[in-house]
Amino acid sequence: MRTRFERTHDIARGPALAPALRPARRPALRPALLLAIASLATVPVLAAPTSAHAQGSADAAALTLPAPARYVPVQDTLYAAGDTGYLHRRETTDGSAATYQWHGYDGTERTVDGFTGKVPGQQGYYGAGTDVPPVPTGVSGVVELRDPATGASTQLTVPEGQSTVGSFGTTVLTTSYNDVWQIDKLHILRVRDGVTTDTVVDPPEGLRFDQYPIVAGDGTVAVVRFTRGHTIGVLDLTTGTLTPVVSRVAVDASWNIQAAVSPTHIAWYQQGMSTARVVRRDDPAGAQTSVAVPASGADIPVVGLAGDWLLTSYRPAAATEQDPPLRNGGPLKATPISGGSPVTLLAAAQPDLFQIPGGGAVTVGGADAGDWAVRRVETGADGAPTLRTLSEVPARPAVLRGIALGGGQLVTKEEDSAPRPAYLTRKVTLAGTPAAGARSEVTTAPLGDSYGQPLAAGDGSVVHVRHDDATQRDLLVRATAGGTRTEVAPYDRAVPSTSGRGLRDAAGRYAVYGGGDERAVVDFEAPGGPAVVQRLSTPAASLWGSTLWTTDGTGGRIEARDLATGQVTPYTVGASCQIRDVQAVGRWVYWDCLGQDIVGGDPTTPFGVYDLQTGAHVDLPARGRLGDGFVVDHDTNAGLLRLTDFHTGTAAAPRTLTALPAVPGWKNYDVDKFGGGIAWLETNGTAHVVPSGVPAQPLTVTAAQTPATYTRTAGTSWTPAWQLSKPATGATLVIKRRTKIVRTLDARATGAALTATWDGTLADGTRVPTGTYTWELTAAPEDGAGAATTLTGSLTVTDGA
Repeated sequence: MRTRFERTHDIARGPALAPALRPARRPALRPALLLAIASLATVPVLAAPTSAHAQGSADAAALTLPAPARYVPVQDTLYAAGDTGYLHRRETTDGSAATYQWHGYDGTERTVDGFTGKVPGQQGYYGAGTDVPPVPTGVSGVVELRDPATGASTQLTVPEGQSTVGSFGTTVLTTSYNDVWQIDKLHILRVRDGVTTDTVVDPPEGLRFDQYPIVAGDGTVAVVRFTRGHTIGVLDLTTGTLTPVVSRVAVDASWNIQAAVSPTHIAWYQQGMSTARVVRRDDPAGAQTSVAVPASGADIPVVGLAGDWLLTSYRPAAATEQDPPLRNGGPLKATPISGGSPVTLLAAAQPDLFQIPGGGAVTVGGADAGDWAVRRVETGADGAPTLRTLSEVPARPAVLRGIALGGGQLVTKEEDSAPRPAYLTRKVTLAGTPAAGARSEVTTAPLGDSYGQPLAAGDGSVVHVRHDDATQRDLLVRATAGGTRTEVAPYDRAVPSTSGRGLRDAAGRYAVYGGGDERAVVDFEAPGGPAVVQRLSTPAASLWGSTLWTTDGTGGRIEARDLATGQVTPYTVGASCQIRDVQAVGRWVYWDCLGQDIVGGDPTTPFGVYDLQTGAHVDLPARGRLGDGFVVDHDTNAGLLRLTDFHTGTAAAPRTLTALPAVPGWKNYDVDKFGGGIAWLETNGTAHVVPSGVPAQPLTVTAAQTPATYTRTAGTSWTPAWQLSKPATGATLVIKRRTKIVRTLDARATGAALTATWDGTLADGTRVPTGTYTWELTAAPEDGAGAATTLTGSLTVTDGA
């Protein structure tokens, strides 16, 4: 016996029970308005007030969703830190060259003209631990030592034969060379009474200065390296006294020794070691403390100091295309010098760590790109490290290039909001108070605008096309809400990597792909694995549940093919032309003799909509994308997105939704045929979702997978699934033995689909007896339009081995 729910389902599908379609009146000739297949765009996270672009009665339920932040934070590179401010250069959002800025701790910002990070032609360590960075003047050998906070400056002349290697405040460090071009001396240069003074520093006996000798310092002390890494030196910049210190590094490689100087301590670390060494600043040759350096994968630690704490940030290991950075940076950690476990100060940070002469350090980081800021690390009254935000670093909006909407699931193709290009999805609700759920990643996406343009299949899954360079084939890819990714080659032949625009339609487990007059229907859940289940020699192919709408090539004829049973039901729409495009949403079937594959075709060929319930024909003012009782067309010449309501059987005057310019290569609008919403995407990544304002059809089931038997074994379950015409809420599955209820389950809703899981047990885990059971599914429409629906069936439970 067929259930009431099954009878309703048949009516919704149309072919078997719909009345014969009457010959249609041929529409009047009209100019072509070719549909630009630029799909609906909507963007990430926040639900905002009513869109200012939308017009009409749907305005009250509009959603505006700003672009998410780019995954990689805006880089704000530090160059020096002093007691009054820090020198930095922030990445620009328009790609222009960034300027060097002095940011005072009082919030002031001044441009430092001429600073280059080093003296031209030289290498070294410049402007650290000071408020006075060096600025080259363009005159040979002359360096201007400029205080950006006060504007005061001093010009210092580097003697001939010396090369600058560092500067700290008004002190400049240089090197001189022996006859075989080895560094044999350091020079401490200062200006006194307008004259440059030179304090010469010789290396300790048996040692020679490293090519880049300066590794850290402030206005009164500097840490230097020798070519023998087992020894470092602490140089008093006032007296010129150089104190050798045994470094206790693991290998004799001076080039990878780094150091930090605070008012009370000096620390150094060699890349690859698990510990850093710390000494008191007032006794550099005295007792050393070994402090564990926390590891962060393959990243290289960078050490700093704040009070009695060793700071650690991390220089990231080189990323590759196959192994991109999966986080915004290593953490910033602090470890007690006296011993103890490290604490995490920031979840992610740039490797920059610049010491403040008066104590503490400056770094850049945060929880993510939206929380990025320049921060000062200092110690509180209890001696514990604290953070103070000096300047927020606003995130750059991510690049979004593609949108889809199906079953209330909004999908955006995002180039750089995640470590890799990806599809992000979220639930949007337009009934009642509009709301947008949290975004989640479905799967990775092909890079670029054309390949990978998404379709939402209505059940929470996303379908797209990627090109496989190894096999030279386009692959149809389906990623479900549960994380399953499946790929199918629709054609067993090589194709060049071109546009990737062959994906035509998707509904639940099925998808249509092709170009020209060739179409392939893929079943991602076919017995034995995903496969092509239909091949067609026509461009007209569309899906509604498990029904494939197409044509046999006869003028004016369309047909419905049940992909589950193979039954074919033909219809004649009353036009003599060959139909080249067909779309279906419940009772409505859109047909067009021009089609989206014809460029420059005859614009006078007819198009329209048939009502499968009444057999009536509806004339439309423009070609477009079919929704539930409406068509959306994109007038690319005028740059307008318009909606035509025809649910009464007569097309109303088109209503403008928004101004939307055409874009090449990617979808910037979409229609939710499983729910009635319309979405579009601005080029800046802002997305909009609005309801159509057109009354929706009642809730029906368009396809179902309800196995009639369940063999109960360990780890298995009975998992029925139903594809719906629109999203449902409050769905319940009741399982009975005769008249007694044995289990009541909540069906899980994803998009316009329901699933349930039963392992053949009672609520307390007791196995039910084998035998025949009945089940009843009830669900209410999420939009409140129409009555709840009920479906029943039977299930035989047996026990396996």
